[in-house]
Amino acid sequence: DRVLACLPYLIPLLDGDRYGRFLFYAVPALGQVDFLLLGPFKALYSSIPFAQIIAFVALSTLSRNPDLPRSLRFNMQQALLLDIALIFPSLLGQLQIPLPGFLAASGSNFVYIAMIASVGYSVVSNLTGKVPDKIPIVSDAAGSTIGF
Repeated sequence: DRVLACLPYLIPLLDGDRYGRFLFYAVPALGQVDFLLLGPFKALYSSIPFAQIIAFVALSTLSRNPDLPRSLRFNMQQALLLDIALIFPSLLGQLQIPLPGFLAASGSNFVYIAMIASVGYSVVSNLTGKVPDKIPIVSDAAGSTIGF
């Protein structure tokens, strides 16, 4: 049950991985670790047509299923909200505002580190039997959505 609660966090990891590109360039070993750990999942995720939409709908639907354990539903909802939060930096990146390179890299690095920290905290909490309910804003929203 603890490992199952960690699986939904693959979705924000896969969707937010692109924000680590500047870090991977600056620290090639980090890019290699990322490739080794997430490479097979990225290949599978990108080979399935509409995988992002399917994953989104599946997490959204399953997180509202009262037959599933509450902690699993909470983690599904929290992973879904983390994934939704990744939309906002993407939208900002599509604006045609010229930014200095260091600012774009810093913003991308911040998003990536915040996402890794959130997912890492959630996975470690789940594996130790605790509910990962300390992510600001996101955990409260996930809890209120499923009635936690």
